[in-house]
Amino acid sequence: MIRRCLLRGGYCCERGWYAEGERWARRADRVLRRADPAGRAPLLVELATLWHGLTRYADAYGCAREAAELLTGLPPGPGRDGPLADALVRMGDVGRRQARYGEAEGHLRRALALVDGADHARGAAVRLALGVLCKETGRHDEAGARYREALLLLERHGGDPLMEADARHDLAGLAHARGVPGGEGHARAAIGLRSGVLGPAHPQVAGDLAVLGAVLAAEGRHDEAEEALLRAEAVFRRRLGADHYEVAVCLVNLAHLDALRGRAREAGRRYREALRIKRLALGDDHPEVARLAAAVRDRPPS
Repeated sequence: MIRRCLLRGGYCCERGWYAEGERWARRADRVLRRADPAGRAPLLVELATLWHGLTRYADAYGCAREAAELLTGLPPGPGRDGPLADALVRMGDVGRRQARYGEAEGHLRRALALVDGADHARGAAVRLALGVLCKETGRHDEAGARYREALLLLERHGGDPLMEADARHDLAGLAHARGVPGGEGHARAAIGLRSGVLGPAHPQVAGDLAVLGAVLAAEGRHDEAEEALLRAEAVFRRRLGADHYEVAVCLVNLAHLDALRGRAREAGRRYREALRIKRLALGDDHPEVARLAAAVRDRPPS
């Protein structure tokens, strides 16, 4: 029963049917609470991964932490170390999103130490998660090294095309952050890989489009950038809801384009809407919210 709920929830998540996916996740959680504790940890890790895919990060963290606590008490070995690494990655990613960077890094480095060298897919996943943390904390050289390590593992050993798309997406975002060429190629590769598996209107493809839009905007290709960002925003609004964090990300980039084009009133409107959404998603104390609030305050009147 639990496995069926997790499989159906994952199927819905992959196709962007988040409300239906959440219903299956809630059902899996209810059944799992009545299951034998001895076999609960691996299923908790799977449920945490499903919650993470549904962007229910508090639920993901709670399941992952419970799994990690159960697994830590077991003897080391493949049956423990792989699922424990998965749980730690989920905890690390949620911690990063909530700006608990030191805690997140501790989880991710512990996960990296647990991964068996022959477990290429899991090794790539841990490296990608650690790379994202390094990028967000300004350590671009290490971020790039982790992304390239992950991509090399996937290319050499026949990895999941969706995970390769993640690596390409991350490399595109890093190129944009560093102001160096190469981001467009990685972003378009991610779109192609992910569209081939999930279809062109999936939220994860929209995430790749958003990165492409940011890269094109930085290159001064404003019309192409706006087209990509508007497509991404439309998918996010339709699939995830008007108040989702990813909508705010698109709005900030679109507002930047508006400002460059002298559309001050439209830029101000988009910046304010993005700030409202980020406050809902992250809370007033998050550094990202504080930076955007300061930018909105300092904007000249339109």
